[in-house]
Amino acid sequence: RLVSPVVIRRNLEKHPLSRECYPLAIGYYETAYHHRVSRQRHDDNILIYCFAGKGHLETGDSREAISAGQLILLPSGIGHRYWADDREPWSIYWCHFSGTQAREYLAQIGPTDRASVIPIGLVPTLTAQFQTLLQATSNGFATIAMVHAANMLKQLLTGLAVIVSQQMNGQKSTFSVENIQAFMLQNLDKNLDLEMLSSQAGLSKFHFSKKYRQATGHPPIKHLINMRMEYARYLIETSDSPIGEVAAKVGLEDALYFSRQFKQAFGVSPQQFRSNKQAAPSANLDGE
Repeated sequence: RLVSPVVIRRNLEKHPLSRECYPLAIGYYETAYHHRVSRQRHDDNILIYCFAGKGHLETGDSREAISAGQLILLPSGIGHRYWADDREPWSIYWCHFSGTQAREYLAQIGPTDRASVIPIGLVPTLTAQFQTLLQATSNGFATIAMVHAANMLKQLLTGLAVIVSQQMNGQKSTFSVENIQAFMLQNLDKNLDLEMLSSQAGLSKFHFSKKYRQATGHPPIKHLINMRMEYARYLIETSDSPIGEVAAKVGLEDALYFSRQFKQAFGVSPQQFRSNKQAAPSANLDGE
């Protein structure tokens, strides 16, 4: 969860590359027990994407149940209450944003004169974009980092507009290897399994595995392991992080299992790989 400091907000409001639309706060809540928010009025535009569990929304005399795969749009000035379900609390990404053209960005997705709930389904690329945006805002005290985040937010909002437009035109989403692989790459540090991947694709485990193998020639978990090992090799090459820390960063808490997987992929253990890199002669920076 990040809330931009007032001084950064003022900089974003004035900066020519961010003043059109910029994030004020952004966050990620997983299984958010007892999460409740009530506002009589607010000046921010708010976007909430529920990707698991259930919640509830009240605006005026209207009350609506929220479930996984639904998007909540709360334009500025609309009073509201929302909360996680007591039995199956939601998991959500959320963002508050403003800017001279924030309403125009919002209008491409839904109405700007009232709150709305839009079913868009579970979209792996959207969760990946939210996570990338969260990473970009991790240095919330640096203006240039937040300017970068502002432009990522614009891309996320226009991407949502495309998703909504396709649904309105009756275009059903199809199985996409690119979406699944993007989700894998953004979640290499998580304990992903076949059930989670198939859920992101909206398929049973059997049909997901079959479609993935047909499209790539490899089982999805094998491909995920390959991605993890490639990223682990990069981390060992470019950092001094302990091997156990590298293992955790690729979602493998068991260092021994990680070492076996790494050796199977590259023929040497992680320690041997690091030793070989350190022993290699440095490049001649002056040229030949």
